Amino acid sequence: MIAALRRLLRSEGWLLLSATFAEQALQLLARHKVDVILSDQRLPGMTGVELLRRAKRLYPDTLRLVLSGDSELQSITDAINEGAIYKFLAKPWDNVQLRAQLREALALTEIADQNRRLHQELQNANRDLVTLT
Repeated sequence: MIAALRRLLRSEGWLLLSATFAEQALQLLARHKVDVILSDQRLPGMTGVELLRRAKRLYPDTLRLVLSGDSELQSITDAINEGAIYKFLAKPWDNVQLRAQLREALALTEIADQNRRLHQELQNANRDLVTLT
């Protein structure tokens, strides 16, 4: 699946990091700023939902998507409802739809980054105004 996703997304120009195990994914997240995480539900050692829950706790600014053909949807639905997962994508995936969902997720992270920067600038400007008065 990783190879298929790499082939599909290679033309997008994104830096793609991949891991076979959830622990590897967590190590990558610790070393790199990651905007979007796409995880399969079935992972060795833990479910994709659990990985994304951990990622949310450690890296709340990431957008997290789960890809699954799993018929057990309750844990995925619960994770979406609690905010651990941004979107659920079904396998087999549609290439056009998957690309569009990832582009949307990246656009949302860019907007969130801009909002954080603007918020910080506003706080700095307010602090400067207070010191002038």
